[in-house]
Amino acid sequence: MPSVMSPIKATALAAASLAMAAPGVVSGQTSSGSGPHYHLVQLSIESSEVSRERFSEETRAIRDCGDARDVGEAIGADIKKNRWVPAWKIPKRVRAVLKDVETGQATEVFSNEPGILRVLVICHRY
Repeated sequence: MPSVMSPIKATALAAASLAMAAPGVVSGQTSSGSGPHYHLVQLSIESSEVSRERFSEETRAIRDCGDARDVGEAIGADIKKNRWVPAWKIPKRVRAVLKDVETGQATEVFSNEPGILRVLVICHRY
């Protein structure tokens, strides 16, 4: 019987896949396909700078790209932008998470390396 992964754990794993990609380069996939294009912002901060709870609370208030920038600057987060990213270049697990995130909203807080907290924000879907 296959195991079922919790939505938060799936979000973290999926978002971690995207976070590990270099800024501006989401995936090395070469096949084309259909689907939306995304303008994404990633906020990253060391857990020694802010608690996971505060980071989660602050990022839940994000409603657009301007909010993402403002929140990131206010708490001292590293801000990375990935613009015009075709869905087919995003790992499948990340696409599945982004599909359920409203435009202007942030993913759940995740960490793909010790001591770093991250969220992804969908600024636009094209």
